[in-house]
Parts: sequence; C-alpha cells; structure tokens
Amino acid sequence: MEPPLERENRLVLDVVQAALGLISPEIRAISVKRDSSRITLYVAVWARNAQVDEDIDDLVFELEALQDGPITLEASIFVGAPSGDWPGISGRSIYMAKG
Repeated sequence: MEPPLERENRLVLDVVQAALGLISPEIRAISVKRDSSRITLYVAVWARNAQVDEDIDDLVFELEALQDGPITLEASIFVGAPSGDWPGISGRSIYMAKG
C-alpha cells in the first residue's frame, strides 16, 4: 500500500494534469481531499454559470480517467472567496487566483 503523503501527492499531480486548459478566469481556487473511498474536488468561483459547470464537469471526467480504479469523485462548487467559509480550505490547495 502506498504511503498517505505519496498517495496525496500523486492525487495533486493528477488534479493539475486534469485541470490543464480548464482553469478559466471565473475559477478562484481549487483544492482536493481524499479519504479511503472518496475524492472531493473543491472549486471556488466568482460566479456560477453554464461554462463554469461544464469546465468543472470536464475536470472531474479527466480526473476520474487518471485514477487507478473506480472511486467516488465529488465536486463541491462554492461561489465566493476561498477563505474561512470555503469548504475547500481544509483540502490540499492546488490553485489560487491572484486578487
């Protein structure tokens, strides 16, 4: 079995690869958290719209494809600043927009 930090680092690299070309100006932050049976992808956005939803759906699809086997993958979308109220603050930070 893979050590927890190594598994988390591999997940971060998977998210970075999955997000290539999908981080639009509407996305403020991305973080990820994994437990034994689930990956939660947290995304903070300026505003939610059809394009943002499509980009996040694409990101989830790409991330699922990079996993070694079936796992539950959820996306949590938060409209607002990636601060203390953002559920993703407790996850591993992957992307944070300036400003």
